[in-house]
Amino acid sequence: MPPAWARKIDFTPAGVAPLEAVRFDPAQMEQALLNLLKNAHESGSASVTLGAQRVAHLLRIEVSDRGSGMNDAVLTNALVPFYSTKRTGTGLGLALAREIAEAHGGRITLNNRDGGGLCVTLILPQLGDG
Repeated sequence: MPPAWARKIDFTPAGVAPLEAVRFDPAQMEQALLNLLKNAHESGSASVTLGAQRVAHLLRIEVSDRGSGMNDAVLTNALVPFYSTKRTGTGLGLALAREIAEAHGGRITLNNRDGGGLCVTLILPQLGDG
């Protein structure tokens, strides 16, 4: 059975998740993924995908949508705390996801997708029992 948060936010799994163990704080990672999935849905996208793959000794978790993407100014500031383009937004969702990734020794990237939309990638080190 999927975790409770996965039953609350619609997304399509992309690919097959790696079987290797990854060390992270489950509550923090759940919060980061909730923030990314919520933002993807608020982009106006009809579909949101969540995928994970192993790349060398890293885990790449990607949340992708087909919304309008972000212009250069927004891409530059999107990870800054309290920066928001939404009327009711706090500007904390992406900033918190960035803090969680960095606390795990990782990072977050934002990239517009060809054909429209955005791909947010969490890159986490220490894949396996490293």
